[in-house]
Amino acid sequence: MAAELRYQAETWDRPRRVILVVKEREGDLLLDRFFLVTSLPWTTKLRHEVLAHYRERGKAEGHMGELKDVLAPALSSTNRAKTHWRGKKPKSHTPAVDAFACNEVRLLIACLAYQVMHIARRAMASATGTGWSLRRLRERVLRAGARLLISGRRMTLALSAAAAPFWSVLWQQLMALHWADP
Repeated sequence: MAAELRYQAETWDRPRRVILVVKEREGDLLLDRFFLVTSLPWTTKLRHEVLAHYRERGKAEGHMGELKDVLAPALSSTNRAKTHWRGKKPKSHTPAVDAFACNEVRLLIACLAYQVMHIARRAMASATGTGWSLRRLRERVLRAGARLLISGRRMTLALSAAAAPFWSVLWQQLMALHWADP
């Protein structure tokens, strides 16, 4: 159920559209409710369309928060190049870098990594029948101890006993996906 009204706080320059959303859940004594305050005009969308819009926005913000929490892309706020030296500082002038371009590349790589991890998370959830967070995927599956054995023209990756069952399940799920042809 949703009801809407106009409200203007003292500090606001104009009235806002306020939507009261009430959800009744079976077995709950009290109703679950919240207010959605928006500057979207009344004529733009119906109240249920506004609610759907903000739920999608919240979902996107949740994904962005998860990306920042698990992958933590290191974005720069300076145009100075990072230099690494031992002892004395080098005499040569280090060139300036385009921080915005570097941040864009870092963020695009983080988004690509997030998409790959999201696919793996959904595959694990499908295989195990339980929910998987990106953090759980990272800690139990991706941060796995392994040895790379090289013999002649063959390389074998030997996973730790703790991670092997997860990778066995994940690999079967990934191979079952229909990948686009190059």
